[in-house]
Amino acid sequence: MIIKTEGIVINYIKYKESSIIIRILTEKYGFQSFLLNGVRSVRSKKSIGNFQSLNVLELVAYKSPKADIYRLNEFKILHLATSFQLNFKKSAIVMFCTELLSKTLFHERTENRNLYQFLKNEIIIFDKLKVEFESFHIYFAIKYASYLGFFIKSVELLLPFKENLSSPLYIYLKNIIRSEHYISEPTTGTLRSTALKHVINYYSLHLENFGEIKSLRILSQVFK
Repeated sequence: MIIKTEGIVINYIKYKESSIIIRILTEKYGFQSFLLNGVRSVRSKKSIGNFQSLNVLELVAYKSPKADIYRLNEFKILHLATSFQLNFKKSAIVMFCTELLSKTLFHERTENRNLYQFLKNEIIIFDKLKVEFESFHIYFAIKYASYLGFFIKSVELLLPFKENLSSPLYIYLKNIIRSEHYISEPTTGTLRSTALKHVINYYSLHLENFGEIKSLRILSQVFK
């Protein structure tokens, strides 16, 4: 079977001596894996940088009836998220977002255009941000939850205790939950860290075997 679709790169792993397996959220076929042969070879004309996390591609691939993985035949870059590689703070945020996606997309094996369009739009917006993007991953995690079936509609859902309605944490989370798009605002690293901890705890309550988010350690170091 030959398919043609858009797709968002989540991540890739090395395979054998010169190949990679790319995990991609596709527009038409959900979350799929694609084998690309020879891209790590010194003679390859394809750049492995094309498959950095959250790049948007147009792709043509083939899968035999008995195979579990597609073979990537052709691809074209639709959006190259260059700022993610040039800005180490953005790189840390991307690492968190892709780890979150990797842990939660495995069940998305069929078309989900609403999810795909949400992710594509947010990637492009985040790529364009130049300042005050440090809260993006918290905004992303809160909004992404609705596509997993547990809509975060109030601050009270996130906090296990009664928080002062005028506290910085309450106001910060309320503004994110109520916003329809990312709003840049100055915050402290401590406030973001506390807010993110509550969001991750909420994910853990709703997703079986959610496990540890390893990139949190990197985020805490980058945003001290």
